[in-house]
Amino acid sequence: MYVFSVTTLSEYPSVILKYNMPMINIFLKVAIIKTLTCILILNCFFSCRSKPTAPDNFPVGLQIKAPALFIYAGGSLQLSAIIELGDGTSEDVTTEAVWSTSMGGLGTVDEKGVFKADNSSTGVETVRAEFGGQVATTEIDVTLRATSLAIWPVITTVQAGASIQFDAFGRFHDFSLAFINKKVKWSLSPGVSATIDSNGLLQTFSGATGNETITGEFQTLTIQSEVEIQTTLSLPFEVVRIPAGTFLMGDDNGSAIEQPAHQVFIDEFEIAKYEVTNEQYVTYLNQALKVGELQIFGSSIVKASKGPFASLIYSWIQPGSQFPDKFIEYTGTEFTVVSGFENYPVVRLNWYGAAAFCRFYGLRLPTEAEWEKASRAGQQLEYGTQNGTISHDLANYSGQEGQDIFEGLAPIGSFPPNAFGIYDLSGNVAEYVFDQFDPDYFSVSPSENPKGPGPTMPLGIFPGGLVVWRGGCWFCEDIRCRSAFRGAINTNGDSTFDLDPLSESHVGFRVARSLP
Repeated sequence: MYVFSVTTLSEYPSVILKYNMPMINIFLKVAIIKTLTCILILNCFFSCRSKPTAPDNFPVGLQIKAPALFIYAGGSLQLSAIIELGDGTSEDVTTEAVWSTSMGGLGTVDEKGVFKADNSSTGVETVRAEFGGQVATTEIDVTLRATSLAIWPVITTVQAGASIQFDAFGRFHDFSLAFINKKVKWSLSPGVSATIDSNGLLQTFSGATGNETITGEFQTLTIQSEVEIQTTLSLPFEVVRIPAGTFLMGDDNGSAIEQPAHQVFIDEFEIAKYEVTNEQYVTYLNQALKVGELQIFGSSIVKASKGPFASLIYSWIQPGSQFPDKFIEYTGTEFTVVSGFENYPVVRLNWYGAAAFCRFYGLRLPTEAEWEKASRAGQQLEYGTQNGTISHDLANYSGQEGQDIFEGLAPIGSFPPNAFGIYDLSGNVAEYVFDQFDPDYFSVSPSENPKGPGPTMPLGIFPGGLVVWRGGCWFCEDIRCRSAFRGAINTNGDSTFDLDPLSESHVGFRVARSLP
């Protein structure tokens, strides 16, 4: 055995090689193996970095998915990023993707794929996702944000086996109004007496009775209406059924706006025996106030807070210069009728306040054609009185004689009804009808069920503002109480026609109902 120091080893290299060659061969083999191993490891490392999956699992596409590709201003929408792999499978990489939006400024998207729409802007925003070298984009439609939701009717009754249409109205952050039946999610509880479809049509079951609650949901808003299903329908107003048929509408001997006289067919309908009273209107005001449909200004002006006439005036309850009596009061919490005026026809209201009252209960204003047919009583009567003539024993109009002892308004039903059993169609208060006013409408009016020149579903203020009143009032001359006479009034209360000035202090209304 040979032992060398380091110095000795350096001095005798030949001896080392001679006597340690086997050892050096081993060292070389180990070094070579280690080097090759390192090379293989590095090669594998760099190969795996460039190819993270097997060839069949390469990312080949990227999609952005969402429950819907629209959202209202101020709302949020969860987006998902889905990577498609070469083997046909897919993976959710929402939280791993890189999200961004275009420069539209309509919203932002966070690292979790939640798109948050701006609170006031609308339009189309492009959202982008990136992952594994793949890119996907999609467009998000940012729509108006609803600030209020209304459903009409709010309180109604329906006969078992019949149907009734519920309508939904939205008011949006830009103060626009829209009819949104098809956008609302409708539901019914308990759902044992009826069903409701996606458009708000309620169909009751034959023979079923009970109460159902209709719920409408839109964006973040929810609202409810109540319906009572009855075996025999009992309305909160006494009504008269008017048979279907044709009558001659207008008067060729009257003013130009009453011409030409023309044949009109009207479907069967119901109309109230009496004009709506202060007591009935106060009941409505309190019910509408309770469900948030009204706003009160200065204890005297009643405005709509939602629905198709949002922000428009419904009624004024303060006395006027021509009509000093006060009929309705607001206590700060509720409306009341001044004692003694419960049974008088309601006045000091706008067309919108009359239309809203009707729709609240599932009813409507009569059309101008329906009103005239009811007044003529199937006999082409010139006046809507007991015998078709006018006198102070038959109606409350200008002057005081006979049975007409009233300086102003008279309680409803103070004079005999016409041949259909309907009261106060001539005199007392003029009456709003559904139609907007057009002086030439009779020349182009449809021959079946005309509804006037305006929209069948009014939203907001009428263009031009003119609506029709019929029947004359307590200060009108007899000629203006005729069945054919047409009056016009602006929905803001100003006189707009060449007649003696009318204001809401002299116009009331009665309800009507279509029949199945």
